[in-house]
Amino acid sequence: AIPTTIIYAPGVPVWNPYAPGNLMGRAQTWTALAAYNTLNGKWWPLLADNWTIQVLPNGSGILTIHLRRGLFWYNGSATIPFTAWDVYAYFYIGVKGFHWYNPYINYSHVDEDIRVIDNYTIQFLFQRWSPTQYMYLLMSAPQTPYPVWKWAVDTLKVMNTTQAWTFSHNNITKYVAPYWGLSPW
Repeated sequence: AIPTTIIYAPGVPVWNPYAPGNLMGRAQTWTALAAYNTLNGKWWPLLADNWTIQVLPNGSGILTIHLRRGLFWYNGSATIPFTAWDVYAYFYIGVKGFHWYNPYINYSHVDEDIRVIDNYTIQFLFQRWSPTQYMYLLMSAPQTPYPVWKWAVDTLKVMNTTQAWTFSHNNITKYVAPYWGLSPW
């Protein structure tokens, strides 16, 4: 195929951020929580309105993210407000099912390490603080609303880490998630 050609086979998990080979990056209908400008060393808030970092004396840290209000997911015919629950589901599945950010966020304590404070505030507890790991989290882009992944989050909540790893690689990666884009971006 020509390098600019996108080959799609029906049933491929196109909008699944956990599936290898998904085509989400080609559509660009989502955006990150924040962007970092390497030229001037400044952050640009995108989905996040602002955030705070608290480094604790025991070597851990807390990242609290306040999300921008007034954003909506859109699937072509319906809308859903963008909330902290969407961010929660994205990272909960990533951390518990795929061990993202390990050892900084502990996948065996994910229920304590990722907390929704209210509909527009989410908090991450880093078991080990690193001056760079929070940056990767801020530059992440949740690509589907919480209701799409509720079944996976609910299933993972009752599993131990071994069961969660197996379930995620055998089920979540193969799930054909419906399309939702974020607007008004």
